[in-house]
Amino acid sequence: MLLATYNIHFCLGADNQYDVARVADVVAGADIVCLQEVVQGWSLNGFADQAAEIAARLNRYVWCHGAFDADSSSVEPDGRIVNRRRTFGNAVLSRWPIREARGHLLAKTALGNQFDLQRGVVEAVIAAPGGDLRVYSVHLSHLLPAQRVPQVRALLRLVHGAARRGGAWDNAASDLFVFAEKAPPVPLSAIVMGDFNFTHEHPEYPLMCGELSPIFGRVTPVDRLTDAWTAAGNAEGVESFPGEGRIDHCFVTADLAAVVKRAWIDGSTPASDHWPLFVEIERPIG
Repeated sequence: MLLATYNIHFCLGADNQYDVARVADVVAGADIVCLQEVVQGWSLNGFADQAAEIAARLNRYVWCHGAFDADSSSVEPDGRIVNRRRTFGNAVLSRWPIREARGHLLAKTALGNQFDLQRGVVEAVIAAPGGDLRVYSVHLSHLLPAQRVPQVRALLRLVHGAARRGGAWDNAASDLFVFAEKAPPVPLSAIVMGDFNFTHEHPEYPLMCGELSPIFGRVTPVDRLTDAWTAAGNAEGVESFPGEGRIDHCFVTADLAAVVKRAWIDGSTPASDHWPLFVEIERPIG
C-alpha cells in the first residue's frame, strides 16, 4: 500500500504556475493521499473545488474539510443569492471507500501582528484491504512552537482517544431513521500525515514520537506515534520544504511501524512549493 502526503499550495507551483492536473499526477500512484492547503470556492480560480477536481482526475474517493471557512456568495442582477463558501483546509483521497469522516478544529490563539488562520484535521476511516484504517490529514501553524504545541497535544488526544470518542455514530438507530446501519468498530491502526511545520529539531517532534536517547535512540511512549520516515531506515534530517527541512511527516501507530517498508521524498516536482512524501507499507496487517 502506497501512502502520500502533499501540501499542494492551492495548486500554485514553485514556478508560479497554477495547475491542478499537475498536482494530481504527482500523487497518482498512491492508494491513500493526504492533501493540505486545498481550496474550494475562491474567486481567484473560478470558485474551483480542488478536492473534487483531483479526485475526479484520479478516480478516487475523497473527503475535504475547510478549517478556514468564509463567505464567497454573490448576488445576481435579478437579486438571486448564489450561496458559496470559500474554504482552505485538508483532504483525504482513497482508492477504497471512506466509511466515515469528520473535521476537527485545532487550538488557535489570536495574534496581534502576524498572519495565521484556523487549523484543522481531517479524520477518515478507510475500508482498506486487510482491515479498516484511520487516516488523519493535518496542517499545523507555520509560526512558532507556542502555536503548534497545543495543536500537537490536541492531535494526539484525537488519535489515542478514538476508541473512547467512538465513530461518527454509535450502535444503530431504528429503521425509522437514516442511521439504521450499525456503526463499525473504531479501527486501532492509524496513519497521521501532513504539513506539521516542524522538523526533528523542534520541541514538537519529541512530543509526537518521543525523546532521543544517546544510547537507545528515539524512545516512543505508547501515547505517542512512530515516524514512518525513520521506521523505513532514513536519517531524521532531510528536506521536504526547500530551505526549511523535513516539515512534512507521516506518523503511524505502533502496529504499523513494523510494516513500513520504504519512505521517500520526490524533490523533482515543481507542482507546489512543498515536495510530496511517499510511504510504502505492507498489507494486510491483521
